[in-house]
Amino acid sequence: MTCTAEGGPSLTQTSTKTVKLSSGTGGGGEPNNFLGSERCGGMWDNGLWNDNYCEGSNKVICSDVQGQNVSFIFINQSMTWTKAQSFCREHHTDLPSVRTSTENEQIKGLMQSLDVVQVWIGLYRLSWTWVDGSHFNFYYWKTSQPNGSEENCAAAALEEGGKWEDWHCSFKMPFFCYDVPVSKQVVKVKLVKTSSVDLNDPAVLEDLLKQFEQKLKDNSVDGDIKLSWRDQ
Repeated sequence: MTCTAEGGPSLTQTSTKTVKLSSGTGGGGEPNNFLGSERCGGMWDNGLWNDNYCEGSNKVICSDVQGQNVSFIFINQSMTWTKAQSFCREHHTDLPSVRTSTENEQIKGLMQSLDVVQVWIGLYRLSWTWVDGSHFNFYYWKTSQPNGSEENCAAAALEEGGKWEDWHCSFKMPFFCYDVPVSKQVVKVKLVKTSSVDLNDPAVLEDLLKQFEQKLKDNSVDGDIKLSWRDQ
């Protein structure tokens, strides 16, 4: 791994060990998702991370990746996180994904050698998701919500028209459940006896149902298939 800047120092170290890095800005308690709008990650010159408003301007660190070797390049331009990402992807590999404490120290050292206070890195906060994994394309947040860095579950404020608020997941409150509609279809089947099997034998009828279920699955019929006999 090499950290460079135009006219600046060069530091080399190779590492593939992955670690969990703590974050914070002194006593600031980062990430704090201030006003629920800080989704992009930066690094201070003390090596600690913080979340920022993505439309703010910072200097940039880009990365060039060749296998397990990573080069960090300082870009002496201020830009938004999105523009920084586009710049890095156009001219280098990407914004840096800091994989180890060693890589974190190299970026920190590069910043300190150039007297740079803060830069963008490749951290990005993902949006909220539904528990069933479905796409999140409808928003009904209450004003100033979501606003908590540790409030990772949502509730509907019924006194405010059902608008959403973020809450600590350990908080107890009433809840709604829902069921997925089940489609039922009646199909008449005429059984023609071609052998000595007894079509009134429950075991024979159960075996036939299993064969029908497998045929449906083989023909790409999705969902939880449950078949039963109905006397006419």
